[in-house]
Amino acid sequence: MNGALLETRRLDLWAGEHRLVGELDWRVQGGERWCLIGRNAVGKSSLLRALAGLPVAGRAGEVIWRQRDQVDWPAAEAACLRAWMPQQAADRFALPVRRLLDLSVVQAGDASERDADLAQLDITELGDRVLTQLSGGERQRVAIAQAAAQGAPLLLLDEPIAFQDPAHQGLVARWAADWVARRPGRALVMSSHDMHWVARAATHVLALLGDGRWRAGPVDEILQAEPLREIFDCEWLPAGGSWLPA
Repeated sequence: MNGALLETRRLDLWAGEHRLVGELDWRVQGGERWCLIGRNAVGKSSLLRALAGLPVAGRAGEVIWRQRDQVDWPAAEAACLRAWMPQQAADRFALPVRRLLDLSVVQAGDASERDADLAQLDITELGDRVLTQLSGGERQRVAIAQAAAQGAPLLLLDEPIAFQDPAHQGLVARWAADWVARRPGRALVMSSHDMHWVARAATHVLALLGDGRWRAGPVDEILQAEPLREIFDCEWLPAGGSWLPA
């Protein structure tokens, strides 16, 4: 499909009198994997919520999904376009994992693809487990699979590796690349504080500086010493194709 999957036009986000994001003009095309980076409380989660169409205080500007203003999308159609995963799931019912994933389907897809998600995210064996019995990392990987099960081409994932051990961090990065590559027109927008993981998982980076300013570009352009110093207000050292804070 022609045109950007997601676009913002002069998007502003405020926290009281503090401007977090200023006049964000930004596009996400199919095939791209974007990571949002920045210090704590710069507005990454608020931006993801705004991109998902969820309520955000102090918002101005436009969010466009497939060349159509976000506010003009009926809820059912929006659910077929984008899926959102918060930082931490809030489980109200003690459902088995398999039942949760069944309930998450909005657009029926290829069952083999769902099986691939379960295998790649290392949760195939969790199908009969109850959500409230899972570890934090297991529950987070189930949440990723839950978002993917929705069948939307745009996934918005808030801190998808926050509870993952190093092996599963790499697993999630590989899953992200494969999920986007499986079908044309898909895209991911994720947030993370781990620059080594961002270097592996992302094709592009959107950095929030916390005072309204932002930087966007290919991952190799943003993950450099000077931009990282400006974004995080600390020095960085190269380390095997990635960067570590000094």
